[in-house]
Amino acid sequence: MKRSNALAGMILFFAFLLMFSSSVFADEAQEFKNAFRDGKFSGEIGSYFEYKDNEASDSNTGWATAYLTFKYETLKWNDLQFGVRFFGHGQLYNETQNSSDPFGADIETEFTLPELYFNYAFGEASNFRIGHWEHGKVSHIDDNQSEGLYVQYKEIEKLELIAGLMNRFAEIDYDDGEDFGRTNDSQDLDDEPTYGSDSKPNLYFFEARYQPADLIGLNPFFMIQNDYASVFGLETNVKSEWEKYKIKYGANILYENINAEIAGSGDANVFAIMPFVQKGPVKLDLCYSTFSDGSALNKPQWLADINNIVDQDNADGMAGAEFFETRIKYSFEKLWLSYAFGIANYDTSASAGNGFNDNEFQVGYKITDSFDVNVRYFIVSYDDIANKDYNKVETVLKFKF
Repeated sequence: MKRSNALAGMILFFAFLLMFSSSVFADEAQEFKNAFRDGKFSGEIGSYFEYKDNEASDSNTGWATAYLTFKYETLKWNDLQFGVRFFGHGQLYNETQNSSDPFGADIETEFTLPELYFNYAFGEASNFRIGHWEHGKVSHIDDNQSEGLYVQYKEIEKLELIAGLMNRFAEIDYDDGEDFGRTNDSQDLDDEPTYGSDSKPNLYFFEARYQPADLIGLNPFFMIQNDYASVFGLETNVKSEWEKYKIKYGANILYENINAEIAGSGDANVFAIMPFVQKGPVKLDLCYSTFSDGSALNKPQWLADINNIVDQDNADGMAGAEFFETRIKYSFEKLWLSYAFGIANYDTSASAGNGFNDNEFQVGYKITDSFDVNVRYFIVSYDDIANKDYNKVETVLKFKF
């Protein structure tokens, strides 16, 4: 009898456990379904146009694209999220006076996925991400997107730590349609002509962001691709306000020490200081940057450009370069106007002379909170080289949803 009671008790226990497990599994399945059903959609539709009037005869080019991008991200399920973003370009116009293809030069592929990732959240504000992801706020990697993984740790007050690896990168936006190294081999870290036959196909990066006070922020970083190059950098941000006159001011200071391991290149030191001052709707930005001369590897392929003020050209990577830039911008309600000027001098290059001047005029207008237009005009001239100067006009229309 006791054995029967014990057996009955065991059966009841396992029956209860099974019902409880079924309930738990059902709840988990429903939460999983809800995470996808209630995910967030966002996107942008727009158009980009450019026309370039080159000094060289019979070489003018122009092209235009209509683009659509939309992103879907699930809600969290057991701290996991899935995200994907689609980007598509459609040619509207393509003109050239020679055999080049200006649209195809910038839009390598018309359809791609700049973001495709799994994200795992842990702690109060930390996360781990793997796949294709936007790296602009995560690292000093060039362009916009990376293929790889990273961990972002944000559990210590005023301190953020980031570590990850990347094996391909790309720039996918309104005027670029790259494809993570499938067309542009130099964006794939196992490309031997770019990174050397002995280099390893992964870039490891480490970043720390520390804000000891409201007025100052420190961002040391280290990047290494074995047998190609490594970079140690320190970015310092300082900002304050002269309250009596309501004037904001500050500076961003950057130093990079680059250790070149690829044959034929030397080590480099890069320095830049970018002060600003703002009074009401008027803001003045300045930038002065210097680069090592000779065979120095001033810019490894995957290292982000210095935050240049002018858009069209920069001296990053040019041997012995000194680069000065300035911009004044006026913003009034939904309208903004800006003028930027850059002048660079560097060691003579067969493809770029020994310097350039860059004048840029821009106007932007925010028609609604979601819809804005931007028109730009550029005048670029080079020193000690013929048939390289040009004038260029660009327009961008964007509608976010």
